[in-house]
Amino acid sequence: MEKLVSNDEILEKAKKLVNSIKEDKKYKEYLDLRKKIESNDEIKKRMEKVKSLQKKYVKSAYLDTNIERELKKELNILESIPLYNSYINKEKEINNIFISIREGLNILFDDILNRSDK
Repeated sequence: MEKLVSNDEILEKAKKLVNSIKEDKKYKEYLDLRKKIESNDEIKKRMEKVKSLQKKYVKSAYLDTNIERELKKELNILESIPLYNSYINKEKEINNIFISIREGLNILFDDILNRSDK
């Protein structure tokens, strides 16, 4: 049986896809926001506190109402910071793009593997 495409060709096309994503304006905006978040001590400190509270809340089996209240308070403060809000929104947008790409590729591969004209 003859190969349709070589592994090198597949790898090259995958690299082109990755480079297209890296050159995308939305992805660059996301990276820029992430750098700003990483250099903002207040936001980093609040994010770490939220993560810590989330862990404690999970360990309490979601039963400790004091931790829940404190977590909600910290999340509200964090979400009121415009830079953080922009970052989270852009992150969701980028994740949705990645999900769409993955789902699109899955559909294409499924179609190739399940073609009736084999």
